[in-house]
Amino acid sequence: RPDPDGPAAVDRALALTGVDGLADRVADQLSGGQLQRVWLAGCLAQETGVLLLDEPTTYLDLRYQVELLDLIRDLADDHGIAVGVVLHDLDQAAAVADRIALLEAGRIVADGSPEDVLTPERLTAVYGIRIDVATDPLTGRLRTRPIGRHHIRTERLGTTS
Repeated sequence: RPDPDGPAAVDRALALTGVDGLADRVADQLSGGQLQRVWLAGCLAQETGVLLLDEPTTYLDLRYQVELLDLIRDLADDHGIAVGVVLHDLDQAAAVADRIALLEAGRIVADGSPEDVLTPERLTAVYGIRIDVATDPLTGRLRTRPIGRHHIRTERLGTTS
């Protein structure tokens, strides 16, 4: 039996993800960012209270990465959806996560707030390279900086971030 709320749930999901204007387009006509949001709309249309996302920003341009992470945060904050996200980008995780689980060889080595988990000592030990951590003065969010062999060159050229 068809769900009488089904079309309304789809319409809500399309509007929430900002793709309601794309409903009549074929998937191969969409950008990577649009496709990710359409895919997310499909998940939301199921009216689930939990979303588990694996690297949702992969292959997206910077703008779409930020927009998707903002949407994920909005889903948790404004719509009561529990969202679990696997992210390899430590800065993205620090920007959107309430809680982070840091894994090494499939084991959780730290779990807690970004400030508690993303420490220079812990990240350096897990990744096997020096990783500096600082608080961004504009946003108050943690920022990580992996330090490779050529860090002296980039510091000399004034291109550090």
